[in-house]
Amino acid sequence: MFPASLKSNKTTVIKTISVLVPVLLAIIILFAGCGKKEGKIAKVGSEYIYADEFKDAMIKLYRNVEFASLRELEDRRTLARNIADNKLKALDAYSMGLDQDSTIVASAEESRKQAAIQELYRVAIMEKVVPPEAVREHYDKMGEEIKARHMLFRTIPDLEESEIEEVLANANKAMEALKNGADFDSLAREVSEDGTTSQNGGDLGWFSWGRMVDEFQGAAFALEIGEISELIKSSYGYHIILLEGRRESQSRKDFDEEKDNIMQTMRRTFQDELTKAAEMYLEEIKEGKELSYNYANIQKILDKVSDPSVPRNNSYFADFAEDEKAWVVATLVGDTITVSDLDEQIAKIGRPPQWRDQKSIIQLVERMVLPDFLADHAEELGLYKSESVKKNYKSSLEIAMIRRVEEIKIEEKIEVNDTTMLEYYNDNLQDFMTDSTVEIQEIYVVIDEEKGKDKKYADKIAKRAKRGENFTSLVKKYSDRKSTTSKNGKIGPITSRQYGAIGRHSFKMEKGEISDPIKMGRNGYSIVKLLKKTPSVPKEFDVAKPQVERQLRQTKEEKLREEWMAELEKRYPVTIYDDQLMKVLPKPEKDQEAVAETPKPKAPEPKMKQIPIKPKKGEGN
Repeated sequence: MFPASLKSNKTTVIKTISVLVPVLLAIIILFAGCGKKEGKIAKVGSEYIYADEFKDAMIKLYRNVEFASLRELEDRRTLARNIADNKLKALDAYSMGLDQDSTIVASAEESRKQAAIQELYRVAIMEKVVPPEAVREHYDKMGEEIKARHMLFRTIPDLEESEIEEVLANANKAMEALKNGADFDSLAREVSEDGTTSQNGGDLGWFSWGRMVDEFQGAAFALEIGEISELIKSSYGYHIILLEGRRESQSRKDFDEEKDNIMQTMRRTFQDELTKAAEMYLEEIKEGKELSYNYANIQKILDKVSDPSVPRNNSYFADFAEDEKAWVVATLVGDTITVSDLDEQIAKIGRPPQWRDQKSIIQLVERMVLPDFLADHAEELGLYKSESVKKNYKSSLEIAMIRRVEEIKIEEKIEVNDTTMLEYYNDNLQDFMTDSTVEIQEIYVVIDEEKGKDKKYADKIAKRAKRGENFTSLVKKYSDRKSTTSKNGKIGPITSRQYGAIGRHSFKMEKGEISDPIKMGRNGYSIVKLLKKTPSVPKEFDVAKPQVERQLRQTKEEKLREEWMAELEKRYPVTIYDDQLMKVLPKPEKDQEAVAETPKPKAPEPKMKQIPIKPKKGEGN
């Protein structure tokens, strides 16, 4: 068992049980069975794509119900077509027997194991820690959606107290402006530091309970329509919230369907209790497996790998003799862990460990054995037969099958060599041209109203240059771009994508021509003279070769994919039911929206309370 000194390391142990399910690589590569078999939106061969499957894919793709419901028919048809295409690929993969491929099955089995461990965590820990009434209360709150805007004044960890005070001062200024009648939308665009929403006036759209962090949603749902919140502190910073509408939830499913998602959301609320319960559970599991450590051998390993005179080469245990590799590190029911086992595990990880004490080696052992312990226990409890685990296995299997069938049908058929690349290069020279370039001479004037350096000032310089005054002399006398004055203001060669407005403008000029003053951002004007223009020419084949190869591969891939999908559709005809697509998350009617949402107040009668927030030194989240 763990000696007391080693029980302090909890993070790795807890992660083993609670964060083992990998994120699937695609939203829509989920075969039939992910939703209720009600409402058909498409047919592929003899199989159907159902409305719930399509609805889930829409919400995942467009992030929430509101954005998904706004999609036009063309967007919906594209998504339905993508789901159908993946179904076609899966059908082809099944016809080739790829569901029996040992590599694919092994990958899906590993995913099933991880899903079973996650299910074990839910059954053995979460359901015993999180009170059922708390889950039901959360579900009830999800019955309503609100529409809100916000401004964020961001804080980050480790800010100095003076920096936090500056952020808070900016937030207070915004509050004061709102009290004085400022438009929330316009002010949010100007001052909010939420890069995702500021351009839309802080618009968060419609959202239900559980979508936002606790501090934010607690304040937002407590507001009345048209009311602006006090300053709200969250881990992101300080928020000001405007509530714009309330309506019945458009996305809440039945309680049994939502329960697991709610439990995951509530992990934050019960984090301490869940951590403690997981620790106790793991100790029970380890006791049942009679896991124990040979601390003497662990110390011998540490002494040997810590010797700086011993070369590591490509193996952490390169200097271990065969009898030393047989040292037993840990024992458990029916098995032992040896130095050789550690060596294999390190090779899988792909990087050498940094062992400083016995605890480090014990962590590696637990990383090796705990997943199997937990998977065994999940199987004993029959969790491999649960719907969520079976669904995970099926989707993981088919994702791997689709990847493999694409390799067989496309990637392995693409042949590219020097001969085919040269032929493609010669046939498509227009795709492999150098950039055309210009060389210019510039007089850059920094705006300084106090010194009279403005547009009129720049105009006068440009007129003198156009009348024939020596341009180089004018550069030396008037240009404020210090980085080029030593080169008499010469810049280039440059492409049209460089130097902003002067780069673009120069390509419209003739050799020797002098421009009018060109506005450069907020700070200055440029007057340019075109010295030289070099047209684009074909790149040498050796220079263009990497680009040629990429483009040729892409062209061949597109052709093979098009032919493959056409052949599949002959075998399994696809029909998309356009009339049914718009019935899934239908677009909101304007009159319905008007009932749900009151007009945005331009100068809301603020029921705003400004709470005194005294941030502590170093507070940032």
